Amino acid sequence: MQIERIIAIAAGIAVITLLAAALAIGEDQESQERLAHSNGQGILRVGDEQFKVTSVIVKLIDDRKAELTLVSDITIFLTATWSNHGDSQQEFDLDISGDSRGGLEGTGKVVLGNDGKSVTRLNLKGVSRTTKRAIEVSFEGK
Repeated sequence: MQIERIIAIAAGIAVITLLAAALAIGEDQESQERLAHSNGQGILRVGDEQFKVTSVIVKLIDDRKAELTLVSDITIFLTATWSNHGDSQQEFDLDISGDSRGGLEGTGKVVLGNDGKSVTRLNLKGVSRTTKRAIEVSFEGK
């Protein structure tokens, strides 16, 4: 009887330990990768041209890479690296470096909503590596 009781207690402790570890891993993954999107109003300026931005999708990946999609008359896909802006869990600094084929080189900042799933604000400034034209994005989510 006493051995069965010890085995039951040990099994209970093992189950609680496994559940705690699973919860800790789940929270860690959730805080590292985020997908946020919003409809709203914004402007994309490319040199002297100007386009309305109606929607933004931001994916912050756990390896500190970011994928940005700007929906306008044209759809633009950007890759960047991200870092936390101070101690905030909603504000992230972006560094866009393009690649060997061209692209945009610049910096920016994205602010997520309190839910972490919406984009409150996105600002980008940079230069096209191929055309050398200034590029600026300013977006406010609804």
